[in-house]
Amino acid sequence: MKKMAAIMLAGVLAAGSFSTVSAAEFSDGAGAQSNAYFADNFEYSWSAGEDESTDTDEKQSISANDSVVEGLDKPLTFYPNTYYKFNVIGAGTQNTNPVEGDIKWTPVYWSLSIKPQESDIHRKWEIGSASGIYTKVERVYDMYIFFQREEYIENAWVQNDIIQPVRYQFNAAPLTAEDNKNVYYTGGLGYKILNANEVSVTSLAATFNIIQIPATVIINDKAYKVTTIDQNAFKGNKEITDVIFGSNITTIGKYSFYQCTNLRTIRFGSKVTRIGSNAFAQCPKLKNFTLPASIKHIDAYAFAQCPAVKIIKINGSSLEYIGKKAFAANKTVTLRLPKKSFTKYRKLLKASGVYSKTTFVKF
Repeated sequence: MKKMAAIMLAGVLAAGSFSTVSAAEFSDGAGAQSNAYFADNFEYSWSAGEDESTDTDEKQSISANDSVVEGLDKPLTFYPNTYYKFNVIGAGTQNTNPVEGDIKWTPVYWSLSIKPQESDIHRKWEIGSASGIYTKVERVYDMYIFFQREEYIENAWVQNDIIQPVRYQFNAAPLTAEDNKNVYYTGGLGYKILNANEVSVTSLAATFNIIQIPATVIINDKAYKVTTIDQNAFKGNKEITDVIFGSNITTIGKYSFYQCTNLRTIRFGSKVTRIGSNAFAQCPKLKNFTLPASIKHIDAYAFAQCPAVKIIKINGSSLEYIGKKAFAANKTVTLRLPKKSFTKYRKLLKASGVYSKTTFVKF
C-alpha cells in the first residue's frame, strides 16, 4: 500500500486568545456567484495538530488524523462576500494500489461545530462570510472536518458507519469596519466607486497567483466599468505571478505593483493610457512585455530595476511623455519601437535617462 505524502508544518498557528464563533458567521459560499473566485495554487500543506478521536486502524496505521488540509496555513482576511477555497486530502485516499483490508478516510463535509445540525454542515470546500469578520487582532478559530471510513474488500472500497471528525484551525487576519469603508468586494478584488459609471481596483481580498481584472463589475445591482488601478493597490504582494488587465483599464496608479517579488507576466488591455510612477518598479522576476498603442504617459521609474526584463515593445504612436528613468529596467534591455515613431520615441527615451547599453530596435 502506498502511503500518502504530506508536508507537516509544526507550530503553524501561534498561541493566542481563542475565539469561538457561531456557525452562522461563516459559510461555504454556496449562494455566491460562480465568478466570485480566482484560481489559486496552494503551496503548503497543513496537518491537524489536534483531533477529537484516536480512532486508528492499527493494522494499516491509517488514521483520519493523518489527513491534510491545504490552503489554510496563512491568516485570511474575511471581507464581506469573499470566500477562500481549501483542499482536503483524506488519509489513504492517494493509495492507488489498494489491497484487501486497506483503509481510507474520505472527507465529506466540514463545520464549526463538533456536533453540527444540518444547517451547520458545509459540503463545499471553501470558507467565508457574507457580512465579513471584523477583528482588531488576529483570531484563531476551530473547524471540524468529517471523514467517512472506507475499507477495501473484495476489490472494492466499501463504506461503513464510521464518520470521524478531526479538528483543524485557521486564523482570521485583522480587519476593521474603517478598513472596509466605501470599498466593495467581489470576485476576490476590492473596488471603489469613482463616479456614476466607473470604479477603481483598490486591493486584493484574498491570496491569488493570477489576477484577471474584469472589464466590468456589478455592485449593488449596477454595472460599472473598471477603469483604474489605485495607487499602492498590490504594493509588496509576494503571491501574484500574472496580471491580465481588463479591456476598460485606462490608468495604472503609482506604486500599484511596486516590489511584487514574484510577478512574472503582465498583459495590458487596449485602452491603457497612463502608468504611474514606480508602478512596476523593483519586480525582480518580471519578464518581457508589450505596451499597447493607446499608451500616452509613463511616469518616472515605472519599470525601474526589473533585471529579468530583456525586451520591451512599445506599440502605436500615441506616447507623449516618459518620466525619469521610467525604462531603466536594467543595463542591457532592448526597446522595440515602431518604425513610424522610432525617432520620436528614441528621443523621449534618451531624455528620460536610459542606460548607455540600452538597445533600440525598429519593427
